[in-house]
Amino acid sequence: MDNEAKAPKVYPIMNYLSVQIADQTFHLMADKTIYWPLQRAILLADTHFGKAATFRNRGIPVPVGTTDVMLDRLTDAIARTDANQIFFLGDFVHSYTRYETDFEKELRQWRNSHSNITMTLVMGNHDRGQRALFHQLGLKVVEEPFLVEGLALCHYPETPVSKGVYKLAGHLHPSIRIVGSGDRTEKIPCFHFGAGVGVLPAYGEFTGTQRVTPMSGDRVFAVAEGEVIEITTAAGIS
Repeated sequence: MDNEAKAPKVYPIMNYLSVQIADQTFHLMADKTIYWPLQRAILLADTHFGKAATFRNRGIPVPVGTTDVMLDRLTDAIARTDANQIFFLGDFVHSYTRYETDFEKELRQWRNSHSNITMTLVMGNHDRGQRALFHQLGLKVVEEPFLVEGLALCHYPETPVSKGVYKLAGHLHPSIRIVGSGDRTEKIPCFHFGAGVGVLPAYGEFTGTQRVTPMSGDRVFAVAEGEVIEITTAAGIS
């Protein structure tokens, strides 16, 4: 029998860009999450766990294994950043009706393997009616706006907050349309930071996107092919 110890898995530093938001430093990660060094926290939005299962229950053929793919990505993010907490900015699950048994089982197994991580869910519109599942998963469930170090963590970008408080939110699944050579266009998920709110791209599979139109002074960061790239109008936003 080969008793040679296996080499530990190595997690290379993920490509990211650092931004300053409300006097805080954040790392925009190429997996569509944000890492908050001061809080040792990962932020992500719109995982929509169970969406593929919901489609299959309705007779729509979609690939299996999307939950595992997302959970593996999140496991890698925890290892790369050494985060000790995660904030989910709403729509953790997709449907409040029914799921396949394997979907819930996968989530419970994953959560048990990360029991040392504090996980907080800011309730989104798709999350209503699933508090029993969230309790099983050991999620701290909060309503928006949830204030952390002077920032408001929300699901809806339009959630009212006190004057001067910056919001981080999800819900919109933002993307931009990049115009390339030969007038070829492509929709790319993005982080979109405006004057009072920053919106994260959807983390989940099969979520779709909504095109954003940046205002003057906004900052847009596209996420594509393992890179986070700040985009300007001159770079081809249409």
